[in-house]
Amino acid sequence: THCISSAASDVYKRQGQAITQLLTMSASKEFRLVVVGPPVVGKSALTIRLTQSDFANEYDPTIEDSYRYYCTIDDIPASLDILDTAGQEEYSSMRDLYMKTGEGFLLVFSLTDRQTFEEISTFYNQILRVKGETVEFVPMMLVGNKNDLVEERQVSREEAVQLAKKFDCAYIETSAKTGDNVVEAFHGVVKMVMRGGLLGVGLEKTLYPSEEEEIQAKEQLRAKQHELSLIHI
Repeated sequence: THCISSAASDVYKRQGQAITQLLTMSASKEFRLVVVGPPVVGKSALTIRLTQSDFANEYDPTIEDSYRYYCTIDDIPASLDILDTAGQEEYSSMRDLYMKTGEGFLLVFSLTDRQTFEEISTFYNQILRVKGETVEFVPMMLVGNKNDLVEERQVSREEAVQLAKKFDCAYIETSAKTGDNVVEAFHGVVKMVMRGGLLGVGLEKTLYPSEEEEIQAKEQLRAKQHELSLIHI
């Protein structure tokens, strides 16, 4: 009898977990993210690392892959609709369509291939062109991938940070192989979408804004909110 009740308990527990998951999925807010960048920089590998906790070692050129990922960001149930796009130039017009509907973007280059760093501006300019001048702020995360290959590095932190500042976007370094900062990269884009800004939104592990810059921005935001509350009183 004890064995039966224990087994039944496990079944009820699993059913409860499934119901909780379904409720979370139905109550979650959807965010449309688009991953762009030149070929062979690890766009698919980053997305698979996030959604499946796995590392895709084989290179298989992507035309378009869509992933759904459920998580909680700042206590808000979130459903991430992630579009992994083709890096090849011949798919440029197809990317236009994705960029129109995308809310946040990850611009991925490889830290071990300088040419991909130089090419990332093309994707940035395409996003701005598609979004148009009417959009005041486009949530973007510049992502330097393959930070585990230290000896093969061809792009310095400093120049990547300078480019991020020029783009008015965040910068983070990741490794799809080890999983380093992968969650923070995707979650960071969602935080920017949620709050419609870059500084003071709670970004983690970014090199721009740095931890110090993020703290200062948060303090400034709090001070502004306090001033506004005094005006309304």
